[in-house]
Amino acid sequence: MVRVLPLEGELWDLMERRWAARTIEQEDGTTKMAAFIFHRSGVPVIDFRKSWNEAFRAVKVPRRIFHDLRRTAVRNMVRAGVPQSVAMSISGHKTVSMFMRYNITNGADKVEALKKTAAHLAAQPTDKLEGKILEMPDRAEAVSE
Repeated sequence: MVRVLPLEGELWDLMERRWAARTIEQEDGTTKMAAFIFHRSGVPVIDFRKSWNEAFRAVKVPRRIFHDLRRTAVRNMVRAGVPQSVAMSISGHKTVSMFMRYNITNGADKVEALKKTAAHLAAQPTDKLEGKILEMPDRAEAVSE
């Protein structure tokens, strides 16, 4: 299965640089075109874990698992309002249940939800309901009557 993913911005710029880096000068002075976008002297990059870990050590930040980027991308797309079907096609999730497992919520998400709900309720007109709201007696009062 081939998945087409449009690129733009920094990611597009990276891919253009990598495309240009496909030209490799050989020891005899001739050049050849590497078959891969990500390569080391024409040899495809198979495992990048060592380089990945070295990069974290170099910038002195806690190590992350590469796959965490997929979860971060899903969260960012959902928070940005990207439709779920579009986000799923980008992330490659085939089922909604698996997609939702990647859409992790945290305390800040819950606080934001409460703020939005409070703002929504505060914006509701109250004059439409005047005279139409009846207080319900509590159960003890209703039984004693």
